Amino acid sequence: MSENRSFFRDTVERILTDTLDKADIDLAEEKRLLPAALHDALVENGITLMLVPEEQGGIGASLGDAAAILRLIGDAAAPGPILETMLGQKLLADAGFDLADRLVSLVFAETVALPAANATQWDEAALYDVPWAQAVDHILVIAREGDAARLIVTNAGDWTAAPLADAAGEPRDNLSAASITIRSASLPNYDALLRTAGILRGAQILGAIEWSFRRTVEYAGERKQFGREIGKFQAVQQMLAELAAHLLASASITEAAAEGQSPGLVAASRSRLGDAVDATITIAHQVHGAMGFSLEYALNSRTRRLMAWRDDYGSVLHWRRALAANFTELDRETFWLGVSDAGLAQAT
Repeated sequence: MSENRSFFRDTVERILTDTLDKADIDLAEEKRLLPAALHDALVENGITLMLVPEEQGGIGASLGDAAAILRLIGDAAAPGPILETMLGQKLLADAGFDLADRLVSLVFAETVALPAANATQWDEAALYDVPWAQAVDHILVIAREGDAARLIVTNAGDWTAAPLADAAGEPRDNLSAASITIRSASLPNYDALLRTAGILRGAQILGAIEWSFRRTVEYAGERKQFGREIGKFQAVQQMLAELAAHLLASASITEAAAEGQSPGLVAASRSRLGDAVDATITIAHQVHGAMGFSLEYALNSRTRRLMAWRDDYGSVLHWRRALAANFTELDRETFWLGVSDAGLAQAT
């Protein structure tokens, strides 16, 4: 663990406490308005530059540090392209481009029709499900080129947006342009970049699960039925125990994946989080009853984000197939070694 992680966490916890409340979350969903105080503070404190090397103007933190921060962001249901900016700034630095001054959006595009490698214009360009496209200065596209990737940098204002929203109510627009000016650079490994994004989103998912679990336990101790707290009923206790097991298992493997970054661990983490998301949504709302569905109540701010994030940067099916691929060629002598090692010795 990084020796600076506690400092990073304390800084972000303070920022979230000082700059974000339920009203800010609601405004982001209803009016597409980012909480300016929150994002200004994150930029000013260098949080969006965590993954950029120090020699290029960043903090030079580890992926584990960034995951710990995004876990807090998910816990708080903080709206906006925070993950996208963190990872996007690192990719700009890796490509040798100038860093962005403010927030950026980022989208992975497996099958997009690419311009020529040295082109400065992209004709008949189209992107789908782009987060916060109208609230940022730049939109970064990570496109697959065989095993490698192409980073394409565009100005957000050059796109025409068809406004859409995800399950959380946050913007996920479709974009088009007859012709758009671009800068591009090659990056070495598309799948590795997808794994990085996947584990960072996984950390946000884990944070939202943690908040939902805590609040559900608290509510079970507050709500009374038939003269006693519902948390004293065995059926409710069993549901909370099941949810706790999902949380602990997901936390352990997600933390390991953020530190080790092996393909097997990342795939296992996102696969396990998929199950935990389903259990969290089901159990938390069962315990809360009708109140949990109210937009005025903060639980749905987390569970709707869990719905939106569950298949971000690779669906659960994608990650389960990736996980299974690690074992399909093992024989009976090597299978247990492959399972027990889980890629820890071969992080890439």
